[in-house]
Amino acid sequence: CDILLTQQNQSTIRTMLDTSDRLRSILIILYSIDLAGGTLGVLVMSRQLFRRRSQSAMIIIIINLLVLHTLLLLSIPFRLSYYVSQEWKFGTFTCKLVSATIYLHMYTTFTFYVAIIIMRLFQLEFNKCYTTIWVTAVWMLGALVIAPVFLSYYGTSRTYPSSQCFQFQKEMEEMPMVVVNYCLIGVLLAVCGLLTIIQLSVMCRLTVKYWPEINSHVEFRAQAKSFFFTLVTIVCFTPHHVFRVYYIQNFHLDKDHKLLTYNEIFLALTTMCCLDMLCFIAGIAH
Repeated sequence: CDILLTQQNQSTIRTMLDTSDRLRSILIILYSIDLAGGTLGVLVMSRQLFRRRSQSAMIIIIINLLVLHTLLLLSIPFRLSYYVSQEWKFGTFTCKLVSATIYLHMYTTFTFYVAIIIMRLFQLEFNKCYTTIWVTAVWMLGALVIAPVFLSYYGTSRTYPSSQCFQFQKEMEEMPMVVVNYCLIGVLLAVCGLLTIIQLSVMCRLTVKYWPEINSHVEFRAQAKSFFFTLVTIVCFTPHHVFRVYYIQNFHLDKDHKLLTYNEIFLALTTMCCLDMLCFIAGIAH
């Protein structure tokens, strides 16, 4: 009986290790795609914008998306190094900084996407000065308020091994952190759902109006291109926030850290939005 139990335990351990390796491989693949595709998109799109020298509100937002994606791409090699070597070698502060970067990128990118969708959905025209003011306000809020608070308090209520990173799950035992997470989840899902419904209703109305020659009308093509950003928010941001609810409610049962790894995979999915510049280049979103 003891021999059988030992063999079963060894089999269970091997299965857990194999699963962990597979999940870690998924993270490495996702971030490698982000790094390669995102870097290519940023470089080529930057070159195109430099040639155009346009100063429209849409171009200003796209330039800021380029800056955001660049900051994210600079943090990805740190993540890849950790997932490949399974050891964090860059200190606690760098770990928190890299963690903060992915969240700031996600929510700031979402803010810019929403702005683009609203501008195209309601055919709004903002002048350069107004756009520059609110874009600057978004950056100031993120860089001078949210980032310092995140770096000062996140990961400080518990002691974490210096050789590990991105494992701040114990912070979820703090009620303020739970409330903040639920608020962010609720706002993002509500905004994403509302804009999706409005976007689809507008496209359905235009389809009925211009059928069967819908592709020949500029108004429909503009809304179809705008729907690209809606799809990005649905594909990249929604899965993470839906899973986040389950994770918050069950992280205390995650003894083998499998839920933590799944959460990291869904978080890695949010960074796939940095491939949007490749779509711009391909003419999917203009």
